[in-house]
Amino acid sequence: MKKALLALSLLASLAMAKQELRLFNWADYIPEEVVQEFEKRYDARVVIDTFEAPEAMLAKLAAGGDAEYDVVVPPDYYVLQMARQGLIRELDHSKLPNLKNLAPEFQDPAYDPGNKHSIPYQWGTTGIAWDSAVVKKDLDTWGVFFNPKNYVGPCFLLDEMRETIGAALKYLGYSLNDTDPGHLEEAKKLLIGAKKRCLGFAGGVEARSRLLAGDAEVIHAYSGDIIQVQLEEAPTLRYAVPKEGGTIWTDAVAITRRAPHAELAYKFLNFLLEPKIAAAISNYNAYATPVAAAIPYLDPELKNNPAIFPPPEVRKKLEYIRDVGEAIKLYDRIWTEVKSR
Repeated sequence: MKKALLALSLLASLAMAKQELRLFNWADYIPEEVVQEFEKRYDARVVIDTFEAPEAMLAKLAAGGDAEYDVVVPPDYYVLQMARQGLIRELDHSKLPNLKNLAPEFQDPAYDPGNKHSIPYQWGTTGIAWDSAVVKKDLDTWGVFFNPKNYVGPCFLLDEMRETIGAALKYLGYSLNDTDPGHLEEAKKLLIGAKKRCLGFAGGVEARSRLLAGDAEVIHAYSGDIIQVQLEEAPTLRYAVPKEGGTIWTDAVAITRRAPHAELAYKFLNFLLEPKIAAAISNYNAYATPVAAAIPYLDPELKNNPAIFPPPEVRKKLEYIRDVGEAIKLYDRIWTEVKSR
């Protein structure tokens, strides 16, 4: 009888247990109130693990994390690679009615045609940041890292292969997605020289922290990471896309192939596409939202900020990082050589 009562008690406890959604996301990228709203609405618990570099994210999923996590937030150029590797699933759009809220340019993105495997989360640019209280001039060139004549002081490069090799390629006048071995060797030499002058490589949040602490005077940075703290606590911070051009990117949200809680994951993706939820995310992290219906709910200092929504003359200098196919092996080799020097 005691065993029967114990079994019934255990079953009752399990029935009362909340659903759990496991999210693998960039650090400091979703506001707590948005997470709490989802938990309340769906009687669920959201468990978040974070990463600073997409290479680490990919390695963890490939090592079995696709059965551990439900939802992952990869950069745009990783989506098709992850789909080819069988790490994320094809989406059932009938479970995502809020796709209609997306701006037209995000309804059929080149990195994932037809949003077959992902939905867009946030978009922004990558450039340079500095503290104008320390650096008394405006900075407008990747040369602050790659040309000793433009060096202004201690610096950090992003610990992100495609972004950082891409910055060197843009400084040289090439495409972010260049696959010419000779051009990539030129970029490698620039990066090795920059590494000797700089303090090293850091993730976006770490680099920002070191800038705020005064350890660095200029950093390679994601737009929102800087604008977020500029608006909240550090008005002397500055951000710019260099005159040579830079990256425009979209972070996507995908459901892992072996997601333990796939149905809850679909609810989460659809939730992120709600206008007020999308606006709350952008108001928190200071990146641009791909949800057109969210624009009316954005804070005015974001909606009208050219560093968040770049004007046409800046947009024409920006490139998306593309999947370079087999050439990724060459990028991997160069990055390994740069990091090991």
